[in-house]
Amino acid sequence: MRLTLVVALFIAAAIAAFLSFVAWRRRGTAGRPAIYMSICMAGVSVYCFGYAMEVASNTLPEMMFWVRFEHWGIQFLVPTWLLFSLCVAGKEKLITPKLIAAVFTLPFIFFLITQTLGWLNLGHPNPRLDTSGPFPTFAYDRGLFIYVSVAYESLYMAISTALFTVLLFQSAPAFRAQAGIFWVASLIPWCTALLFNFGVTPYHLDLSPLALSVSGLMFALGFFKFRLLDIVPLARDMVFEGMHDGVLVLDTRDRIIDFNPHLQAMLPAVSKTAVGLPISEGLVDYPALFDLLKEDPAGMVEIVVIDEQSAHYYRGTLTPLLNWRKRVMGKIITLYDDTQVKQLLDQLEQLATHDGLTGVYNRRHFNELACKEIYRARRYGKALSLIMLDVDHFKLINDTFGHMAGDAALKALAETFQGMLRQSDIIGRFGGEEFVILLPEIEPVTAVSISEKLRSVLEQMWIEYEGHALDMRASFGVTGVVPPGEVVLEDLMRYADRALYEAKETGRNRVCLLTP
Repeated sequence: MRLTLVVALFIAAAIAAFLSFVAWRRRGTAGRPAIYMSICMAGVSVYCFGYAMEVASNTLPEMMFWVRFEHWGIQFLVPTWLLFSLCVAGKEKLITPKLIAAVFTLPFIFFLITQTLGWLNLGHPNPRLDTSGPFPTFAYDRGLFIYVSVAYESLYMAISTALFTVLLFQSAPAFRAQAGIFWVASLIPWCTALLFNFGVTPYHLDLSPLALSVSGLMFALGFFKFRLLDIVPLARDMVFEGMHDGVLVLDTRDRIIDFNPHLQAMLPAVSKTAVGLPISEGLVDYPALFDLLKEDPAGMVEIVVIDEQSAHYYRGTLTPLLNWRKRVMGKIITLYDDTQVKQLLDQLEQLATHDGLTGVYNRRHFNELACKEIYRARRYGKALSLIMLDVDHFKLINDTFGHMAGDAALKALAETFQGMLRQSDIIGRFGGEEFVILLPEIEPVTAVSISEKLRSVLEQMWIEYEGHALDMRASFGVTGVVPPGEVVLEDLMRYADRALYEAKETGRNRVCLLTP
């Protein structure tokens, strides 16, 4: 009998250790429930192994050592069992650092008390060998410690069993078998622990480790057959509270009934005080949501929330909330975070319309904008001017200091000119070291003055690059019309190019004007 019990306990310890390992491996997908189950099963493994060694011992000092060892598992498996129960029952939001500290306070105190065995014997008064059975067993007097310990352990197990009982009756039919496994697995070790602690078991044998190993096997069934930790959440709280989208629940009168934490993170003005208020009062800071509540809504709205650091974009949709009779009981507004999509679209638009090096418009987009401005100037009889410039001897910069230096020089030129031009002016890079600037409502004579300022600033500018001071000069060709008449962009480009050629031929670093 002794050998059979020891072998059974060693097998139980191995099974619990294996379950702990499997649960820990699944923590990435299953989250905190797997972590708590792994810790719990590790405690069961320690408990089973220590009790096996206690049963195999023949002297009181050996038994007391293994009793102290067992409590490394006993005192921490019950609290983690409770935390695991809260998770799978959909109450994970209740698990706060304060609750964890409260749950572990008594077990930690009793753990310290048990470690006095062989010294003060606070938890096990009058320790002794009991030789009345077929083999020696460890015995002690039942005192205040044991009754308080049984009380809090029973309370934890009772709460776990109650949670699984509620889950058993509230779960959908497809999940009841899984909930039933939890319920039975929680009930078995609780009953055996009570039997042992009240001295009902034969020969003072503790059957709790074996019962816990049976519960572990039932969890293994859940792992490998029902996949308990991979199923969709079993309770409303876990689904609703854990969603990464913001959810707002309204009744048929458009009053706010509920919302999840992610909606509160998306819309900072939302608070619990808004519950019960009409949406027009509770969410007055977000009028775009009201468009979803019209009789004929567009189906989707965009909400922009700007904080101190950045802007966030959310897409809102409306879904009717139906009961099992298909009657409308309310409405659900769901907000999806579109910030990354919006940023990606902005980046794509930037790449499609701007020069990748200097940040000014590329040639294609410059032509599009310039044609629109020419049409507007022709329609309203406004002046229009065009500047074309080319950096003088740019190849010398590349050959002397390298192409990276040339890139730095072009960036500095573009940034400087953008800072000097009006917001309505259009600057683009036509390729290489050539830039073009369209000046709406600017006469050619004024455009020459602007070009001279740009040329003068560029001439006086020094660009620092890897310890070298680079200087640049540029030639400018200016053209323009007052008003444009029938002129088109190609005409302006041709005249500006001729003026630029003249500036190059007559000494560079100068401005030349040529009008149609």
